[in-house]
Amino acid sequence: MVYLSISLLIIVIGGIILVPIVRNWLKARRDTVTAHQIVHEDKGRYAFLIDSHFRVKDTNFYELNPELNDGQPEMLGNVLHCKNGCDSGLCGTGIACQTCPVRMILKNSFHLRRDFEGVESTMKFYDKNHEEREVDVIVDGQLLYLGYKPHFIVNVKLL
Repeated sequence: MVYLSISLLIIVIGGIILVPIVRNWLKARRDTVTAHQIVHEDKGRYAFLIDSHFRVKDTNFYELNPELNDGQPEMLGNVLHCKNGCDSGLCGTGIACQTCPVRMILKNSFHLRRDFEGVESTMKFYDKNHEEREVDVIVDGQLLYLGYKPHFIVNVKLL
């Protein structure tokens, strides 16, 4: 009888512990599927799902530019082939990255937990031939949560 009571107690306590863990995992999975659909539905501009460290979790960039899938680190600037990020090796580590308007607005938006829209900037990108080109961009960001962790869907439109 004691073993039955102990077993029942273990099952109840295990359920109390496991139910929230499973619920959070299912929510994160559902949120990830939704974010994937948002990223891949827009073919008119580049879309990136990024975390608070600017790591790209999902993007349509390589669908629109298969020739640029060259093994760059999965950081926003590197995936975009930003000259400053590529030259320093990793987006965010170069001197010019510290004054990048896109990086600053994203950092502030993560801190304030707010969307942003219509940020214009001139950036230098490398093309498929590794030639530098200067491009005007408009960047928008939509805050969303995967599970309970903040992420942004960043849309970049080249002008």
